[in-house]
Amino acid sequence: MKRNIPFAILIFVTVLLSCNKSEKPATEAQDEETAQTPVPVQEETTAAAARVASPVPGYGISYPYGVKNPRYAAGYHTGDDYASPKGTKVVAVLDGTIAWSNNNGGAYGTWIGLRATNGRDYVYCHLSVRSVSTGAKVVAGQKLGEVGATGNVTGPHLHFEDRPKGGGYGQVRKPTW
Repeated sequence: MKRNIPFAILIFVTVLLSCNKSEKPATEAQDEETAQTPVPVQEETTAAAARVASPVPGYGISYPYGVKNPRYAAGYHTGDDYASPKGTKVVAVLDGTIAWSNNNGGAYGTWIGLRATNGRDYVYCHLSVRSVSTGAKVVAGQKLGEVGATGNVTGPHLHFEDRPKGGGYGQVRKPTW
């Protein structure tokens, strides 16, 4: 039996207590995310480079998927947030192809869509820098861009969504890979 359970509970409680979300009502384009406290984590390493522990290496979830709030356009938070300093690298969570990479994300600002080998689209939002172009083949752990505060936010973080291939806003599940 592992003895890391108390540490996991401490992290979970810390995340819950640090989540202070206040968004504007109405449409997706008006959603605004508040500043968050970075949650540093020890990076896991695996023998196979086909999977990474976090889309923001060294940082954990600062505001989780699924928090219900009628002021969100979808009625709940549609992804996991990873608060970290502007310029922190974001990486591919799995191998795949870049489905889009542009500045046309509306409330999501500068964003990238990774169409992964598991058939899912992973959406990286609020970026300050995009390091890949549409159509590029990438491998797990490869840098895709950098954390920013573009779109409707009050502080730098990565908003990370897990959608079915071609899925749009609100067609999401808790991010897993």
